[in-house]
Amino acid sequence: MRIIVLNDHGNINGGAAQVALASVNGLSAAGMDVTFVSSVAPVDLSIDKSLVKVVNFELNDLMGDPSRLHAALSGLWNKQSAVKFAVLLDNFDPHDTVIHLHTWVKSLSSSVVREAVRRGFRIVCTLHDYFSICPNGGLYNFQQHKLCELVPMSLSCMASHCDVRGYGQKVWRVARQVVQNKFGHMPGGVFCFISVSDYSESILRTWLPASAFFYRVRNPIDIGKFPPSKVSENTVFTFIGRLSPEKGAVLFASAARLAGVKAVFVGCGEEEVSIRVENPDAELLGWQDRVGVICAIRSSRALVFPSLLHETQGMVVSEAAALGVPAIVPDACAASDAIIDGETGLIFRAGDQDDLAEKMMLLKNDAVLSARMGLSAYERYWNAPCSIENHVKELIVCYTKILQARS
Repeated sequence: MRIIVLNDHGNINGGAAQVALASVNGLSAAGMDVTFVSSVAPVDLSIDKSLVKVVNFELNDLMGDPSRLHAALSGLWNKQSAVKFAVLLDNFDPHDTVIHLHTWVKSLSSSVVREAVRRGFRIVCTLHDYFSICPNGGLYNFQQHKLCELVPMSLSCMASHCDVRGYGQKVWRVARQVVQNKFGHMPGGVFCFISVSDYSESILRTWLPASAFFYRVRNPIDIGKFPPSKVSENTVFTFIGRLSPEKGAVLFASAARLAGVKAVFVGCGEEEVSIRVENPDAELLGWQDRVGVICAIRSSRALVFPSLLHETQGMVVSEAAALGVPAIVPDACAASDAIIDGETGLIFRAGDQDDLAEKMMLLKNDAVLSARMGLSAYERYWNAPCSIENHVKELIVCYTKILQARS
């Protein structure tokens, strides 16, 4: 069995790339024949090139292309990616090879999917987001700051001004989706998908092909086993992530002020000024390295994940559980899958500032409850940890079933 891992970027620039690169290293360490293919340099130095064949097309992503016209055209259909990928695939046999697609919309485009389908290769795509069905990838109206309830790619969807950058960008994204669906065979020619939560799978199943097969492979969590955090001794509530409107950072800031708790933010983004205005006592730490993130979580009474998006998982909630810290998450979000309400954390009504404040006040005033939830989250996580070893085992089972189904 040979595996081609396919991703826009060769380095870690987000959660999807982090999972892709972790799988490359884990699969190669398990003795698998792995080729990592990316479009945008640099290639992460963590990859052991003595074990992994590394191919980078050295192309631009949409934001890095000096020509906006070229970026617009290649974003619709990147012919260079298809040609380079075709040359690579000449060295592989569809009968013993699985192509694992992670991201494609920022550089590769669906042209690589068409090339693989044309040659009869089996593709499995991890659903890190909603780009397989939604033009803006989030099933979210960024102009109205609310979840989108329109049918993806319906006339009302195409007419909706929902894109974060403007309606002109939305028109371009709709065009990309049309090209992707009709010419790129995405998602119609893929058939196999990896979902990372029940919540996201239930949404995506509605719009993906009825004949699609779904596999569940948990994203790996890069945290060693430490003693559980002493949450009863902590007083701050912590947000970790991008400080943008759809992530609910200002919602958390205002709710923390109402609850009379100290809010700590780890991350950067355009909402920094709004957060300071809404909650002058909030502490903004900026981006932190891995050690800094772990320290911030361990120093918390609870992690707050107030996202206004559906999300597909919310990995930081599992990271908090691995450290023995309970989480407070919204009900209209995939992160709720990781919480047993009242046992390992709390679930609040999505977008409801008062309900979020009430949940924080509950944990603020009850140190015993906070400690019990943190310990329960810790024990539940470590009974079935999302380790890279378990991630790789689940991937190999998935790949094996895909090739067996083919034969």
